[in-house]
Parts: sequence; structure tokens; C-alpha cells
Amino acid sequence: MEFCDECGGMLVSEKKNGETVMKCRNCGHLQDVEGGDYTVTEEKEEDPMDRLNVSSEDDEASTRPVTTKECPSCGEETEHEWWMEQTRASDEPPTRFYECKECGNVHKEYD
Repeated sequence: MEFCDECGGMLVSEKKNGETVMKCRNCGHLQDVEGGDYTVTEEKEEDPMDRLNVSSEDDEASTRPVTTKECPSCGEETEHEWWMEQTRASDEPPTRFYECKECGNVHKEYD
């Protein structure tokens, strides 16, 4: 963490004319980055569906519970593996995910 030479406020990194400089949050004073190791990263919004642990035929035997319900994709009453994840605020109920063992379709249900 770096501090401003002028007022002692905390400095944050900022791009100015293609160069990285440190800017004071209090007074706006700009300082050059002097030999420090700084990493500028951009946060990418994560899609909750990307982190689902969807199994495939090559995976080891699953330990998820199984239930029978109608698959919205194949339209048949088939076995589904299911699991729950907290995808919304903590005061909301968890989301249930179902994976059809016939076609592999994953769908979700909210309460």
C-alpha cells in the first residue's frame, strides 16, 4: 500500500495517457509508480452456470442423490441427479439443480 507524499492519503492505481500512475484518494495528487510491483486486474463478471459441477460419462461415479421427475428437454419421466447451491441472497432459499441422466440436460428450480 502506498501513501501520498502531499497529504498522507491512500494511493490507488490509475491509467493516465496509457501509463499507470498512483492517485491520492484525498487530494487527487498524482505520483509515478516507482519500481513497485503492481498488478492491475480487471474483474470479469462470473456466470453462475460456469461453475456448476456437471458430470459427464467420463467422470467417476457420482455421489449426488437421484430422483425421478419429468425432463423439460426430453419430455420423459427420467432419473435426475440433483444438488443445491446458494445462488441468491442468503435470506432466499437455495436453487435446486437437476441433471437428466438420459440426455444430460441441466435445469434449475427456485422456491
